[in-house]
Amino acid sequence: MGAFAQQHTVVGGGLSSAAFAQQAQALREVQRSLAALSARLEAIEQQQGALASRLSAVERGGDTVSQAELAAVRSDLAAVKDAQGRLREEIVEDITKRLTALAQKREAEARQAAKAAAAQKSGYNHVVEAGQTLSAIAQAYKVSVKSIMQANNIKDPTKVRVGQKLFIPDP
Repeated sequence: MGAFAQQHTVVGGGLSSAAFAQQAQALREVQRSLAALSARLEAIEQQQGALASRLSAVERGGDTVSQAELAAVRSDLAAVKDAQGRLREEIVEDITKRLTALAQKREAEARQAAKAAAAQKSGYNHVVEAGQTLSAIAQAYKVSVKSIMQANNIKDPTKVRVGQKLFIPDP
């Protein structure tokens, strides 16, 4: 193997860069959604605070108001508190749903990676050099061209290029 052996590797169950990027994007979407819901909640809390202050001022007698106006303020405050409770529930439900979906997706990807790792436990990383062919690389590692093609999802053995990284499974 000599010059062909670059590094021995055990294939792990980690995420591919594409899967990691998808999960990062999904997490950013959850964060944006949470920020929007938090802004709505903050607006409701401000409205609630203003109504509570108004009610307090009315109850202290600072304003001369009728019982109907006082009842209206109390009703508005109760409606805001109800809206706040519903929004809190919506936030929890939305976050729970999204996190569950992310966890299920990650578990599925981990199962798929583990399945791939079980099929191909260990081998070598090889960087194709000028003048190397897939058959010469296979011969140097004492493995079949077919096993290298399968391990690297290569359809055409003549399309190997200089600098390409190949995983060479153990014989």
